[in-house]
Amino acid sequence: MTSSSPLPRVVGATVTYGARSASCLATVDAFLAAGVREVVVVDNGSTPSSRQALVEYAREHAPRVHLHHLERNEGSALAFGIALARAVEAGADHVWVLDDDNLPAGDALAALLREERALRAAGHGLCAVAPTRAPGASPAEVAEAIRVEQAREQPREDRSFAGVELTLFARRAGERLGLRRPAAASGADLAYAPYGGLLVGADVIRRIGFPDTALVLYGDDLEYTSRIVAAGGLIRLSRDAVVVDPRGERWMPPGFEVLAMFRSTNDALLYYSVRNRIHRELHTGRRRSPARSVNAALFWALCLGCTVLTGRPGKLRVLRLAAADARAGRLGRRVEF
Repeated sequence: MTSSSPLPRVVGATVTYGARSASCLATVDAFLAAGVREVVVVDNGSTPSSRQALVEYAREHAPRVHLHHLERNEGSALAFGIALARAVEAGADHVWVLDDDNLPAGDALAALLREERALRAAGHGLCAVAPTRAPGASPAEVAEAIRVEQAREQPREDRSFAGVELTLFARRAGERLGLRRPAAASGADLAYAPYGGLLVGADVIRRIGFPDTALVLYGDDLEYTSRIVAAGGLIRLSRDAVVVDPRGERWMPPGFEVLAMFRSTNDALLYYSVRNRIHRELHTGRRRSPARSVNAALFWALCLGCTVLTGRPGKLRVLRLAAADARAGRLGRRVEF
């Protein structure tokens, strides 16, 4: 990284769990190679062998690598909250967050810092920058990731239900049937962003706080980062900063989202993702409105159709439980999951 101004103090933050020490330590190596001052690793209930590998690595790389251990997997909200807090406590000007299997490509950190600096110079003090997340670093993979992200049309959460919005559903159906042209690219500003690859200033973290631990996992990152936009700030998607996100085996396949819910392989993730999404929607705009009611009716109608199509009524029971808990404000960990 080259700049005429002093380099800010960037602290890396990541969370790992299970038997993922090998991928996590590759990510930490990448953090250090990119030039971060220190790295905070939260061990969110790793297996004994992975925990030992993490302990040995942290010892060998002290004082630049700090390891925080949790006895069991407490969910991503608490673990990433600890990682962010420890990074700020370490004196970070900026915190760079990576998932434990992310690998930054090229000068990703320099590109993120450059874009964040430009936003602040333009008067956007409340901001964050997200990288382009691609399955690989080849130009074709990066270009496709940029195309997909910029073409992504998000539902309006002040009226949607479980991600379903009638007007957006109709537009997408029209595109698939060839009745209308695809929507124009949405541009470089996001309504929210995942943790992986996000660069955020310590001052922004102090202003928006930490992830909501009641969400436990899945969607907690989207609720957290959406606070930046809700407070009048910006989240900028960078084309120049690329983070390789291998994604691995998906618990929910790509494609039509409601059908994908019924084809998903993990009921716990299905429950938390839908509960937390509905919770976020109900706290955006009016809780009850004609548009919200129409979109809820459409969602449940689609669910009934998918139940018949897939023959998996158990998924419908999970979705009903998630929606009931979201409406009642019953958050936290569900013991059956």
